[in-house]
Amino acid sequence: MTNQPKRKKKRSLVRTLLYRFFTGLEILIKFCFFIPILLFMVWFSHKVDISGLFQGELAPREVANMLLAGDTVSNYDKMDERAVLELYVQNLPEEQVPETIALGSSRVLQLQQELVGGSFFNMGLSGASAMDVMNCFYLLDKEGKLPKNLIIEVDPWLFNGENPTLNQQADTELFPEFLQNALGIESDYQEPDKLELWKALIDPAYFQGNVKYALKQRATGETTTEDGESIPFQPVSGDLDQLEYNAKAPDGTVVYQADFRNWNYDQVMAEVLDQAGTLDGLHGFSQMDPYWTDLFERFVSYVQSKDVNVVLLLTPYHPFIIKYVHDNPQGFEGFFDVEPWLRSFAQEHNIPLYGSYHASRIGVPESLFYDGLHCKPEALKLYFPGIEAALQGLQTSYEAQYLETYGADNADLVTNALVGTTADCLVVDEEWFAKASTT
Repeated sequence: MTNQPKRKKKRSLVRTLLYRFFTGLEILIKFCFFIPILLFMVWFSHKVDISGLFQGELAPREVANMLLAGDTVSNYDKMDERAVLELYVQNLPEEQVPETIALGSSRVLQLQQELVGGSFFNMGLSGASAMDVMNCFYLLDKEGKLPKNLIIEVDPWLFNGENPTLNQQADTELFPEFLQNALGIESDYQEPDKLELWKALIDPAYFQGNVKYALKQRATGETTTEDGESIPFQPVSGDLDQLEYNAKAPDGTVVYQADFRNWNYDQVMAEVLDQAGTLDGLHGFSQMDPYWTDLFERFVSYVQSKDVNVVLLLTPYHPFIIKYVHDNPQGFEGFFDVEPWLRSFAQEHNIPLYGSYHASRIGVPESLFYDGLHCKPEALKLYFPGIEAALQGLQTSYEAQYLETYGADNADLVTNALVGTTADCLVVDEEWFAKASTT
């Protein structure tokens, strides 16, 4: 009789444990039924992502996806170029990474796949600064989507440290990350806390907003912003020669509107004169800035350390711009130092360099300029031979003809002479120049 209370206690303990076990099992079973719903919410909110928390804002996302689909996209002037390129890289399938990528400003945006050869994408940006150029490469580096070859179009203002407005469009949060994680330079970069961001994926309110947006898009067939505004970017069809707006081609280059491409001489010169008076990025350029010069060297070295072939490209200015700067050198002293320094740097590091800031040096006539800063695709054929030839250090057909005709008598001037038909140029044979320029 004395053992009965103990047995009751044991039964009570077993009953409690069994109760807790089955209660826990019931909760687990119910939770397992909930897991697919939770996973669907996460997947759907990440895929639609109306606020652009993970996939980027809707408008640049649309542009990036159209480019990846091989479309020419309308209304280039309305694009957030930097956001488009970031999302292009983010969504680029690894098996579609181009063999060659070009970086630089709008002055490189006429470098087309047809001339470069192989698979190619142009990541040029309007007004690109040194920060922009390095950020673009870092986007590729972070995603593990590096090309085999990198063409860096080097504008002289990349070395101008005296103009505070040059980097105002660049991503100033990405750049410190690049300095610290890629170049090993101490910066103010701090790893962002993404916990709050990821909480949005299980937020019922965000899920409902995404569902509402997706249903509306399906019903209307129209892609809009989160606020319901129309996205002004569409695939371009029809004759590109008759465009009434600027467009972005699937290789990243810009197709200018017909009116601009067909300007007559007076219209071009009016724009050239206006640009000569402003020359954004070059004013106050008294010398090459030591910080940006050193950073450029480190950047190129870092690119090469990733087994990426580097080619440097210099885009010419309209001859009148060069004449204006030559005649008014005060405040532009640094400009004249850049090209000689780049040529010396390229030679020292065995990097192919093509082009020149001086149009007459590379045989680009005035007729092959859209304005004072941008030359036509036909001009590039005169000073860039394509990526395969460039990696072998081969000359363009223009340079080959120049060497054949004048090289034997002027061997010491071949790489430094001004070439053209004006009195201050080495070559004044207009018949030869005309033939060479159209080959």
